[in-house]
Amino acid sequence: MKSLGKTIATTIENGAKFYPAEHYHQDYHTKSPLRYKYYRWNCGRNQRVEKLWGDKAYTGIPKKG
Repeated sequence: MKSLGKTIATTIENGAKFYPAEHYHQDYHTKSPLRYKYYRWNCGRNQRVEKLWGDKAYTGIPKKG
């Protein structure tokens, strides 16, 4: 990928057994926006994405959290 300056390769493996999550887990970001925002900040996801992509981190995607 040109924007990262390196090639990206993804290994495709057979899927493991899937167990659907309980109903109360669905749309967590909508049902509990403050808790979701707290989770995203503390897990470091936003910081890592912004470190990798800089100003282009959320291009075309509304920035939430």
